[in-house]
Amino acid sequence: MQPKHKLLRLILWSSIVVVILSMATASLMAQFIHLATDPRVINSPQGSFTAQCVTATPEATLDIDGQLAVASWNIYKQQNSGWQTLLSQLASQNQLLLLQEVKLSDEFEQWQQQSHHQLAMVQAFRQGETSLGVMNLSEVSASQSCGYLTAEPLIQFPKSSLLSYFPLSNGETLLVANLHSINFEYALDSYAQQLQQLLPALQAHKGPIIFGGDLNTWRQARLSMLAQITNTLGLKAVIPVKDTRTTVMGYPIDHLYYRGLTLESARVIDTETSDHHPLLGQFRLGEN
Repeated sequence: MQPKHKLLRLILWSSIVVVILSMATASLMAQFIHLATDPRVINSPQGSFTAQCVTATPEATLDIDGQLAVASWNIYKQQNSGWQTLLSQLASQNQLLLLQEVKLSDEFEQWQQQSHHQLAMVQAFRQGETSLGVMNLSEVSASQSCGYLTAEPLIQFPKSSLLSYFPLSNGETLLVANLHSINFEYALDSYAQQLQQLLPALQAHKGPIIFGGDLNTWRQARLSMLAQITNTLGLKAVIPVKDTRTTVMGYPIDHLYYRGLTLESARVIDTETSDHHPLLGQFRLGEN
């Protein structure tokens, strides 16, 4: 056989192998990964992801004597050992946790039941029967939580966002926006779309706001877009003096913003239990 024919035959067989492997991968994906097409939220581990918004009746206010401690952490699907210890530490020191990449596994449900914290979670996708997405953990229930999804333009995996409302002791209502932002896109189309989904609720809210999460701001254009939106909403950034937040290409990717509150302190906890370091803010109700 001539070299040219051998090369063509090799290319043909290689193409067939690629197609077979792609079909096998798609089949496995269909069995083990289910991508959510509509946002669905729960506010208890035993709940079903059936509605975009869920409601509850809070039995107390979120703050304690006008103080509010908040932490934001991408928990990396609980893949690294030690996550329970750090999560317990964060839960004991903060009334509100904004978590990203939560895997609602049996181990996580067991931790949640022992911690007695309330949760709200929006499902982005499932691995088998296990849901993954962003979650708020809090000492009191949110009066309402609504979920949102935006598909990654390349891999089509949904990224999730969660809006929750909490009563405060001064009579105001705190709106909390927890995001895991679009990552695999150099342009800003889908990144902007995800942020703009939340704008109507954020613009309509007259009280204090906490806005944060893993915002994947790994280039200046993303930071600039985020700054434009947060400035329009009157939000201020939480920036620790010792800023050891996780960075990508030199840019911090985890953020907390606030409005209608006074920031008293901020810090980062360096950890190996995730590929992200938790960002913490200590607030007092009202503005100076």
